[in-house]
Amino acid sequence: MFDEQEILKFGLDHVRRKKYDQAIVIFSRLIELSPRCLEAYYCCGDAYELLGKYDQALECYNSILKYAPDENAAYYNRGCAYMKKGEPQKAIEEFSQAILLKPDYAKAYYNRGMIYFGLSDSEKALNDYHAAIENAPDDPDAYVARGLVYIVRKDFDSALADYDRAIELDEKHLRAHGNRGNALEMKGEIDEAIKEYNHVIELNGDDYRAYMNRGYIYFQQNEYERALLDYTRAMELNPQSIKASCCRGSVYANLGDARRALDDFDAALSLAPKNVEVLIGRGQAKYVLGDIQGALDDFEETLKIDPANVKALYNRGVIHTKNGDLAQSLEDYSEVLRRQPNNASAYCYRGVVHTRMGNMDEALKDYGLAIKNKTDYAIAWYNRGLIRRFQGQYADAVENFTETIRLDPNYISAYQNRAVVYNLLGDKENAEKDLAIVDKLSALSETNGSFEGKTLKDLMML
Repeated sequence: MFDEQEILKFGLDHVRRKKYDQAIVIFSRLIELSPRCLEAYYCCGDAYELLGKYDQALECYNSILKYAPDENAAYYNRGCAYMKKGEPQKAIEEFSQAILLKPDYAKAYYNRGMIYFGLSDSEKALNDYHAAIENAPDDPDAYVARGLVYIVRKDFDSALADYDRAIELDEKHLRAHGNRGNALEMKGEIDEAIKEYNHVIELNGDDYRAYMNRGYIYFQQNEYERALLDYTRAMELNPQSIKASCCRGSVYANLGDARRALDDFDAALSLAPKNVEVLIGRGQAKYVLGDIQGALDDFEETLKIDPANVKALYNRGVIHTKNGDLAQSLEDYSEVLRRQPNNASAYCYRGVVHTRMGNMDEALKDYGLAIKNKTDYAIAWYNRGLIRRFQGQYADAVENFTETIRLDPNYISAYQNRAVVYNLLGDKENAEKDLAIVDKLSALSETNGSFEGKTLKDLMML
């Protein structure tokens, strides 16, 4: 007489050692000897799942239901297999049947909630997570999952409450800490978010997502050297991360190192040739390096993949302006504004195109709209001042240049043009003061680099 439990134990020992094929042979042999041993089918199905052989796993669970039609765990396991197989609707049906047979089946609610969330049905996902928590109030994963729904709904306080509860239950829960950092970041509590990402890294120095999240905050705060370190570490931990390569490329671009930016974008595109964000980033890097045609090719390729991509349209407009294709540039900026009617940069640069085409009234209108949508837009104030100067509206020109200088005290051209206008108004004293500031700033720029050197960020919508 054979001992079923001893054979199961022997097979599970192979599973623990990740010898899944051998484990399947053992479990299958037990099934031959004892066709009604449900545990053998479960163990065999689990081993198939670990090998990614989901159809075979489903056959095992189907066999269980032949002998025990009301076996709720078999429906649950079938749902998990369908979930991994990428068949969400079938998985929902299985989890629903498991819940019908066992109304307090917390894991079935949790997994069904995950599928609903993946299908963007946040209402059903939330209801399932509520049920999962009600039936298993000490499971931190359910709170973490529900917190993510709250984040999507921008209910950050409820999300934080769930993450706090998850951390109470498991103080080292990485996803709880990481998602809590996300919620704090979205709520605007940046310092607290950084502390949370730091804590994740302390708990697990190999968590590349924490470096990505912290790097993003540093990038937004213009702390590019810190962002560079975090993105580099993320790439070391996950060399296949397209996002990490793309983000580091953007950091290099903002540091003025277009060559390294290009290298990172090329690396990302080798992993995902059709990724539009990476194509745009590479196009911008090529532009700075003087490869204008290469940049245009990347923006054109982006628009073939995504014809409505606003960033590609905008950047193509920049290229057309540089190449003197003003009509095409005007068309690109106008299309951007049809899609984003509050885009200050597009108004400003369409104003530049109108200026070059001699459409001064249209240019003034665009600069005005740029300023309306972004009151601290120094370039728009400056460009409007130039037109007022050429139109002989000197008081308005002085007002625009003065506002430019208030927003950017190192804007040399604004001082120069205001000095010209002061001279035209007969105000020699103020003209001389402005020219003295120009001399001082010019001397500093020769020592430290130009204050007005237009960077990638100035020229292109990142």
